[in-house]
Amino acid sequence: REYVVHPGAVMIVPLQGDGRLVVERQWRYPLGRAFIEFPAGKLDAGEKPEVCAARELQEETGVQASRWTSLGIYIPAPSLFTEIIHLYLAQDLTIGAANPDADEELELKWLPLEEATGLILRGEWSDGKTAIAMWRAQYHLRL
Repeated sequence: REYVVHPGAVMIVPLQGDGRLVVERQWRYPLGRAFIEFPAGKLDAGEKPEVCAARELQEETGVQASRWTSLGIYIPAPSLFTEIIHLYLAQDLTIGAANPDADEELELKWLPLEEATGLILRGEWSDGKTAIAMWRAQYHLRL
């Protein structure tokens, strides 16, 4: 059997107190187009997912969160990859300066929660990790 070994990743749903989410427009080379996604990134060797989540959120968006909630894991393609994505809801946000990696070209946007939900339902956002992170965050917020 052939498969790709992946170090694992995180994805963060950053929710501001006024109900807006920070999302990123990022070019994805395999499909040759840009996607709107939540901040995400790969784990460094030996790095704990919660540490990676805080690091990636700050690097990519300049946002720091004082309240974190695990939203479980998402396994995007178990027949092809070993990748496990750890999902988090980040709240009580403080906004600062972003410091993305040199090869990251990100365009940040703040969207109301309801608008983001509509984009997923209408199929305008078709990235699986973004959709499942959104649904789990909404479920958690309703508890």
